[in-house]
Amino acid sequence: MNRVIQKHELVGIAADLLRMKGYSGTSIDDIARACGLTKGSLYHHFSGKEELALAALEQVHQYYREHIFSLVLGHERPGVAHLRAFNAAVEDFFTHHPHGCLLANISLEGGSAAEPFTRKINLFFNDWQACYLKVFSAHLGPSEALARAEDALAIVQGCILMNRIRHNLQPLRRQHAELVKSCKAPVSP
Repeated sequence: MNRVIQKHELVGIAADLLRMKGYSGTSIDDIARACGLTKGSLYHHFSGKEELALAALEQVHQYYREHIFSLVLGHERPGVAHLRAFNAAVEDFFTHHPHGCLLANISLEGGSAAEPFTRKINLFFNDWQACYLKVFSAHLGPSEALARAEDALAIVQGCILMNRIRHNLQPLRRQHAELVKSCKAPVSP
């Protein structure tokens, strides 16, 4: 049963299981089995499920920083084209990860299960919101841009949750189209 596995692969497999089954529903045995490892081998890399879950959250966040958030945050004055690329990357991610957003899923478990992860989850969603804020700030005042960014994040995450339930990305695609349309609309005086 024991095989050689890179740490980032182990964390990726754990992330997939946590996304599908939740933190409480995923055991160390489940992760070890999915990785083709013994529990002892898994404990060689991580002290327990919490440390492994934190690594999974960080790995997903790092992926977003490099491949999705950077599409907006990596530009001084991102515009509609950057928002379109960002939206396409989000849609592509959830096409390949139909079980939803790992960070949102863990936060939805609530209670003590989510407590050790709250800081990391907040950092992730702060970065996501910062993407919308940077785009909206180009054509809206600060308070309106912030309100729109908060609303966009909440609506998009709702669409991602519904995709997990209904296996339908169309609401997310429609919301993304609305976000782009709102950036192209003239600013009212």
